[in-house]
Amino acid sequence: MLINTKAIVLNNIPYSDSKRIITLFSNQQGLISAIIRISGKSYGKMSLLEPFSLVEIVVKKGSGSFFYVNDILPHKIFATIPFDTQKRVITLFMAEVVYRTVRDHYQDTMLYNFLEESIVALDTLKGDMLKFSLVFLLEYGRRLGIYPNIETYSDNSFFDMQDGVFDLKMPPHKLFVAPDDSRILLNLLNMDYISVMEQDYSKEQINSFLNLIIQFLELHLPDFRHIKSLDILRQIN
Repeated sequence: MLINTKAIVLNNIPYSDSKRIITLFSNQQGLISAIIRISGKSYGKMSLLEPFSLVEIVVKKGSGSFFYVNDILPHKIFATIPFDTQKRVITLFMAEVVYRTVRDHYQDTMLYNFLEESIVALDTLKGDMLKFSLVFLLEYGRRLGIYPNIETYSDNSFFDMQDGVFDLKMPPHKLFVAPDDSRILLNLLNMDYISVMEQDYSKEQINSFLNLIIQFLELHLPDFRHIKSLDILRQIN
């Protein structure tokens, strides 16, 4: 049985001289691994295997958990990402985050739509895209059930990263955010991609909150600690 679905490329590795194993998050099947033949006339399709490429694929279920790709076509062609170093690094980072942390092998249309909308927004927006990554990480965490409880916020409260809540009392451990930064974090939690790009954050603030959000996600998503592209992301600011 052939399955035709939209998908987002997360990773690809060599399987043989003419084949590669690609991991995708698909609209219909969730996370899938598939074998694709890349040789001769089809070699030009290697560009479709770049991290976070949006594609349409026709796959056939093989033995075990693998699929086989019958055809792959672009779903959307990016206007800026291929030519923007910062955006390319962020797509690499986004793809690795999803690859390392998603385990769902079933349909999750809401998560797929969020990821597709995110990469389209990245391609469209202008400015320091590290600000974009702050909202992406927070919103992605929300969809995995990892999100600060904003209803617990009040003025001058600390953010307890361990429990995911705001509290007027300083937590009895070191995993917390001071009141001034907690207020900025609350503002970030209420922003979308467009509004965060309008903020006049300094480089130091962006790096500080990137580290803060990453630390929060690492506490609650063990696989997040293995994101190799984090070092590259930090270097592009």
